[in-house]
Amino acid sequence: MNLLLNASNLRHGGGRTVALQLISALAEQRPKDTLYVLAPKSIGYERLTNHSNIILLLLPNSYHYSWATKLWYMHQVFPKWCKLYKIDKVVSLGNAAFPSKRRPQLLYIQLPILAYHESSAWKTMPFKAFIRNSLMDTYVALHMKYASAYAMQTEVMRTRIIERFKLDPERVYLLPNAPLEPEIDKISPLPLPLKPLRLLFLSHYYPHKSFEMLPDLAKILKERNLPVQITLTLSERESPAAATVLQALRGCENIVNIGPVALKDVGEVVSSHHGIFLPSLMESFSGAYAEALLHRRLIFTSHYDFATVLLGDAAFYFDPLKPEHIASVFEEALNDKKLISNKLELIEAAAQKAPRVNEVGQLFSEIIDTFT
Repeated sequence: MNLLLNASNLRHGGGRTVALQLISALAEQRPKDTLYVLAPKSIGYERLTNHSNIILLLLPNSYHYSWATKLWYMHQVFPKWCKLYKIDKVVSLGNAAFPSKRRPQLLYIQLPILAYHESSAWKTMPFKAFIRNSLMDTYVALHMKYASAYAMQTEVMRTRIIERFKLDPERVYLLPNAPLEPEIDKISPLPLPLKPLRLLFLSHYYPHKSFEMLPDLAKILKERNLPVQITLTLSERESPAAATVLQALRGCENIVNIGPVALKDVGEVVSSHHGIFLPSLMESFSGAYAEALLHRRLIFTSHYDFATVLLGDAAFYFDPLKPEHIASVFEEALNDKKLISNKLELIEAAAQKAPRVNEVGQLFSEIIDTFT
């Protein structure tokens, strides 16, 4: 079978990471198939050529210059590639389905804005981000018709997308996220001492991640003398908003920035912390959760369905819009060793049930054979 895996829209953050992981896993599961991978150049997709059954089609930089050029490639060039390479099925990994001349197409949706129209994130994000996300939402919605089947990372996303777009549930599959490492030989224990409590905020800058509340949180942590240290993984070059946040946190002892973490180093960095911190307002399925489960680390995150349904009682929950509440949750954890122990036991149980990369790859392959 000739498969076209479209990752053309996935250039940054978790979307790119998930695409690289899924494509590699699928290539191992289907050695007799030819996988044509459409992707941006010079940002890591080149490593996929290590698989002998992958043929990489790198997009020119002009694809990303404007909506006009993107739509031209989508509607004029993409169908020609499908015909040229005699594609049997298409998998669009970047949230938007492309015209594929009636070929079966699976659309993998990772974009949380599609499922969370009621989220307070829309009210708190800057105007430019609001316009950009609104345009993206419209863009994806208009192109949903080109897909014949769909896949989501969690049951929450699946239910929300089915309801919004009135999809046939039998055509909507569940394809979860997995940690970057399929397995590790030995789980490293929590670093000692537990004070200060070291938490990793493993994320690029996005308007819905509540980065703007961090200066207030830092002030409260200092005022209450709480031994908590939060590690960011931002780059000032990501966006003006990221630079603004980092400037506001300059000189802060409780919240520090180590810059972007290479994929190969994620496990080591996670292991050097007591847990992860994710004050997001909406998510599809954060890879930070998967990494925390794999490494048996504590999880401090938002009390929203994308987290509570997935993690249950294993996580510490807070209101991401109220830094005072976040600080109180930290304080409760720091003052209750038994609570920490109970959470780690629940993390262990959840980790045993969490899928690994090879299992996700096998499921992905089964979906490829099933969807029409």
